[in-house]
Amino acid sequence: MHATDIETQFNPRRAVPNVDAHAARTQLLSQQARQRHEGIYNLRYGPGPLATLDVFKAAAAHAPVHVFLHGGYWRGRDKSDFSYLADALLPHGITTVVMNYDLCPQVELPAIVDQVAQGLAWVHEHAADWGADPSRYSASGHSAGAHLIAAVLARHASATVVPIGMPSSAMLISGVYELEPVLSISVNEEIRLRPDQVAAMSPMRHPPCLPVRLTVAVGGAETRGFIEQSERFAATCASHGADAHFINHEGCDHYTVMRHFESPEGALTRQVVRDLLPT
Repeated sequence: MHATDIETQFNPRRAVPNVDAHAARTQLLSQQARQRHEGIYNLRYGPGPLATLDVFKAAAAHAPVHVFLHGGYWRGRDKSDFSYLADALLPHGITTVVMNYDLCPQVELPAIVDQVAQGLAWVHEHAADWGADPSRYSASGHSAGAHLIAAVLARHASATVVPIGMPSSAMLISGVYELEPVLSISVNEEIRLRPDQVAAMSPMRHPPCLPVRLTVAVGGAETRGFIEQSERFAATCASHGADAHFINHEGCDHYTVMRHFESPEGALTRQVVRDLLPT
């Protein structure tokens, strides 16, 4: 693929118009959500400057817990942009955690994966402090956040049980799972991913097959690069024995797919509910 084509396929800012408008919209929704819901803000889970998270507690005791990781190509965005997930999950009685992590180029990508692994384990360890039930624990991430969760799970690719501290289900939204194309796009000037890091950082090459339920979601109006990576990753995980399935949200681009996570009735919300509160 020509470098220009790779840029178009894997840089959403080239493929989607008015990206800043999408960011402004979610920031407003999140500001409104923080006014509606009481939160515990900026809990520290590790030593990094951005190793903090926000917790929105469900009203009932022993609630399931869900943690979300934002996107931004490992170099941007903030947990405060995604407080609106509390609007979607709290009505279902799910304690909602929105996690930050250190960003490139201040740190390299392998260090971020280490940090996310620490954060996921910290949430599991401390869930009971918020009245939540750590035995009912799931995670999701969008774009870079999806990659980070997949990369952490890939470290346990040969495990036969869910490792202590890891979620028992994960929803991966519009992620990149094979990182070779990242070397050729302009944002790598900030990410600074090196060729020698690609293999270890590509979950496609280390598909999780442990008994974590995986939902790999993508927008039907995204570029073929993102759609094909999501299709391939779900299929690769399933071929290695994982409980993995692929969902295409027709008509959604890289940003509007997250609108399915804004309300209690959203398709992404319902998937989390099915994983945590099976009927």
